[in-house]
Amino acid sequence: MSDAVRGDADKAKANVEGAAPREAKIVWRPYHVYIVGLLLLITICNYLDRIVLNVLQEPIKRELRLSDWQLGLLSGPAFALFYSVAGIPVARLAERTNRARLMGAVVAVWSAMTALCGVAQGFVQLLLFRVGVGMGEGGCLPVSHSLLADNFSMRQRGMVMSIVSTAPSFATILAPIVGGLVAQQWGWRAAFLVVGLPGLVLALLAWLTLREPRDRVGQDVSSSVEARPKSTFAVDLGVLMRNPAFVMLVVGGAFIGLAYNGVTVFTVSFMMRTHGLTLAEAGGVVGLGGMLGLAGTFLGGVAADRLADARGRSYVLVPAVGGVLTCLFYGLAFAQHNWTLGLPLLLAASVAYNLKNGPMYAAVQNIVPGTMRATGAAVFMFGATVVGGMTGPLLAGGVSDSVASRAYPTALGLFHVACPGGRAAKGAATQVSEACAQASAAGLQTALVVVSLGFLLAAVFLVLAARWLKAGETPAQ
Repeated sequence: MSDAVRGDADKAKANVEGAAPREAKIVWRPYHVYIVGLLLLITICNYLDRIVLNVLQEPIKRELRLSDWQLGLLSGPAFALFYSVAGIPVARLAERTNRARLMGAVVAVWSAMTALCGVAQGFVQLLLFRVGVGMGEGGCLPVSHSLLADNFSMRQRGMVMSIVSTAPSFATILAPIVGGLVAQQWGWRAAFLVVGLPGLVLALLAWLTLREPRDRVGQDVSSSVEARPKSTFAVDLGVLMRNPAFVMLVVGGAFIGLAYNGVTVFTVSFMMRTHGLTLAEAGGVVGLGGMLGLAGTFLGGVAADRLADARGRSYVLVPAVGGVLTCLFYGLAFAQHNWTLGLPLLLAASVAYNLKNGPMYAAVQNIVPGTMRATGAAVFMFGATVVGGMTGPLLAGGVSDSVASRAYPTALGLFHVACPGGRAAKGAATQVSEACAQASAAGLQTALVVVSLGFLLAAVFLVLAARWLKAGETPAQ
């Protein structure tokens, strides 16, 4: 081993063991503030464009006469499969190409596809446009996290990841405001256009103003990326899969994705069907949950930083605690027939869920080698979206339809025939209308309680990840 390499290794070991860092203080230059701000806006756009369908799905369901299974397909496999498949090749490009221009390109693709959802004339067209949204959005987080990791030192990444990880909460706040209110005034098609078009402006800003860190002479991380031999994805994946802490983290993220996607896709529908809220009222509750989610995000980041040990176990244990609490609060909330009791439980679940945002993304960047940052993020997101995003909405929709069919009185016929789109056909008898509404609400209520158990399973694997870190894994520098 050369003296230079040995010196870097000794410095890394000293930092892990808690030795005093050499840098006297951390300085944020104006560009640091700009890149975090722009990537936060882009990530908000990323989440907003995907979740706005959850707010709009009831009017879409009525106009296009869709089943819950079809809604689950639109939010699940149609998005998640292509999101994940696109994420891997984009991440590989991000390891070796100009990430600023790559970011601009992917933002432009998903924003255009979101806007096109507003002109869909049927299920098939909407499905294809959602595929396009997924393919574009798949490159966002790997490229974004790789850029952030190369622009900030390890001691800055926890705060930076927490800031950018507030994007889902901001998107949750904006979705009912932009999507719900616009849909009530001008229809769900206009809402897609309003949500999608601003992303094209962000794409242009990313293309023209973001800098590629590898172009700056003398940056340690950049030089190491350029200097290393170009390995294949299979080789890099093998390195990641031989790290048990990373594997457990990916599995835990997959179960979180399953539960979260299954729950959030149908939360607005649950409030409308079970508690009789309007679209605007249900959207307001979701927005309030997003606001409280911001507190959860910062609380999780602060707790993980303050409780961190030499192995970085707090970055997976804080999300594990959040998973247990989220399962408890969501399960109780969805089981309530009294909205006065259900509302605070739903809001508490929003806080608990968001505890994991910053710590889990920081854990990925800390565990994986510095030369595989984008690939590590893409593999992690693959687990969270393929297993989680694909199966969660389908599982929830399938359970909902199955339970609703059984709850519908057999004397009145078959549920899917008598209740197209979950509602009685025009001109149906009052008894049929009431039976359709009750069966549809009961099916969704049961489905959401079942899917919420995924958060508890996620906590188990996150605890196992912490155990493997204790067994000898060292966070990457």
